[in-house]
Amino acid sequence: MAATTFTSIVMVAFAVVVLTMASYAWLGDWEPQPRRRPARADEVDVEEAVAQMRQAIVEYERREQSR
Repeated sequence: MAATTFTSIVMVAFAVVVLTMASYAWLGDWEPQPRRRPARADEVDVEEAVAQMRQAIVEYERREQSR
């Protein structure tokens, strides 16, 4: 079935809408999100977790060497 004038107009309009949305998404106005440092309490928790992991690794290595 050959495309009629109406369907051609609809297809062109649809393409224009899609291209407009894509260009807005690609080049549109956006707000950068600043990276915030974690609170001091969070840093302490991370340091404690790292220390616990290191201790667990040392204990694991001791168990494996004793076998």
